[in-house]
Amino acid sequence: MKAFDKVQDKIDLWIEQVQAYLARLSLRERIMVIAATIIVLVAIIVTSLWKMHSAAEQQQDRLNELKDNLVWMQSHVVTMKPADDLSLTVADKIQRVSQQQGISVASQQVGEQIQLVAEHQNYAILANFLTQLVQMGVNIEKMELNEAGQQIKLTATVH
Repeated sequence: MKAFDKVQDKIDLWIEQVQAYLARLSLRERIMVIAATIIVLVAIIVTSLWKMHSAAEQQQDRLNELKDNLVWMQSHVVTMKPADDLSLTVADKIQRVSQQQGISVASQQVGEQIQLVAEHQNYAILANFLTQLVQMGVNIEKMELNEAGQQIKLTATVH
């Protein structure tokens, strides 16, 4: 409570000093000082709100660009040609790429196909993960992205 009392005392002292200063001024000067103070405060508030708005707008543009890239990848996943790399199995390729990207991937083999599930906060990381899989020769048959809280969940069927 002592810290709160000290702050309260300083605020009270400052208010008294401002009131004493305004009391020494003529009515016209008081009105001008108060009006100028209000204008400066409004300008500061508007400037700070404008900066926050422009920063939020930049982040929204970045997010839209990433989403557009991901939609493009989803629509062109069938046409992406895999590179021939026969030395590793598909499961080994998935494991290698996930380790390189720092993503934990859960996979389950169903016949010749492997179903994998990966989660990350960033669309770009998941898109890069898929691109590297395709470059290593993994065929993506089905791909789905869902938002799960703060994470983006990738579900894919590969062979």
